[in-house]
Amino acid sequence: PLLATAAEAAAAAAGPIKSLRFNSADSAYLSGSGFANSDTKTMTFSFWLKRCASTTVKATQYVFGGGNDGTIFFTDSFHDQLTFNLRGTSGTNFFTHTEAVLRDFSAWYHIVVALDLDNPTTSERFKCYINGVQQTMSNTSYPNNNYHDGGTWYIGSYTGTQHYPDFYLADFYHIAGLALDPTSFGAYDDNGVWQAAAYSGTYGTNGFHLAFGDSS
Repeated sequence: PLLATAAEAAAAAAGPIKSLRFNSADSAYLSGSGFANSDTKTMTFSFWLKRCASTTVKATQYVFGGGNDGTIFFTDSFHDQLTFNLRGTSGTNFFTHTEAVLRDFSAWYHIVVALDLDNPTTSERFKCYINGVQQTMSNTSYPNNNYHDGGTWYIGSYTGTQHYPDFYLADFYHIAGLALDPTSFGAYDDNGVWQAAAYSGTYGTNGFHLAFGDSS
């Protein structure tokens, strides 16, 4: 089903003002290194996404790729469902994806992914939220191995050489050492529309925020 239950989408998410366009034909991506000293088991990703092409058009589209550090992507294996591969230092690949389908190309989706892989309660180790609502996932036997071991991270590619996406991306956060919920990054307005809000917390070791505020 589309992501369209009353609780999940009382109205379309309002979306941010500034964004960065990824066009797969340009083979463009962002990358950064030096994450070896970051927290390896507890972290949060938050970003706004407006898609431009389905996986029936562009089969594999990466939001985040960390090589051995895990990935966030769309693939034609799970058409237009947000998919995650938790690759840890144990060498185990753990796949899960949302039951919701993100196929409204006119809408902004706010996505929050929170990892707490040392949590003794398995269901608390991995959470995905879309527009403020926690999502039902395909696999909930979450691992407790390290999520990453340093190296180079990529946004808009798998390893900088493939799987370029077609979408707009905005307000990309990586918060190291904290597993946060969506209220750290947004809130519903009086009309039930999920709105972006400024994050005011800490970033942890090697955490960052990409605001894409430079219009050039």
